[in-house]
Amino acid sequence: MQRSTVVNFILFQLAWLIAVWAAARGHGWLGPVTVGLWVMAFMAWYRPARKDTTLLIVTGLIGFFMDSILVWSGSIQFPEWAGPAFPTTVWMVALWVNLAASLRHSLKWLTGRYGLGIVFGAVGGPLAYLAGEKLNAIVVIELPVVVAAWAIAMPLILWAERITSGDTVVDASSVEPRERARES
Repeated sequence: MQRSTVVNFILFQLAWLIAVWAAARGHGWLGPVTVGLWVMAFMAWYRPARKDTTLLIVTGLIGFFMDSILVWSGSIQFPEWAGPAFPTTVWMVALWVNLAASLRHSLKWLTGRYGLGIVFGAVGGPLAYLAGEKLNAIVVIELPVVVAAWAIAMPLILWAERITSGDTVVDASSVEPRERARES
């Protein structure tokens, strides 16, 4: 295993813990600061990670919409001390960005595996919310809805990873015969 993968995994977990712990103690601003600092430091240290910026933004947006739907549906809510929710909290969006910062590194084994992404999302996402609930940063009201949301969100994020990766897939039927001959 590459050193960058191990560093990414440790910082991913540490940033999650700091963000949730801080939010539970009324310091919701610390999550986005922590995630931002670790992501910038990782990108400075491991140059290939600089290509992740678009994925971070797209995943943050997916997370904002998913958590907003969960709040609006009454499936989750945030304690008053966890920070203002409009409709979700900034620190929760930072956690989605935190996840995206690991997709091409310590969670690379998930990329392109949409079925596994559904399972990973349906299990891992709700477990993270329940852990956040144990730390008093979030209240999970309708766990089955959270499971369903993550079963949808994770494949969407994996698809976003694919389309923002710069890898293009060309259908051989769309290539002109002359171009196919050159490839041979």
